[in-house]
Amino acid sequence: MATCPRCKGHLTENHRCPRSPARRIFETALAASGGGLIALLLFSIADPQAQWTVDGAVLVGGALVGLGLDRFLRT
Repeated sequence: MATCPRCKGHLTENHRCPRSPARRIFETALAASGGGLIALLLFSIADPQAQWTVDGAVLVGGALVGLGLDRFLRT
């Protein structure tokens, strides 16, 4: 398959080069923090007596899941 000379991505019929790196980093960070906050909210609803260390671990895990989903859905 042909590749784009600018971004080195697959050159399909509907190919559009990705946005600037700063904007992609911002969108990825936003998706990660949003996923982490939603995971923290859901966990606190399910177990209101949980400790903050557990909530922090869930926040980091949710951020990683958000990053993974963002990358999976963009490809």
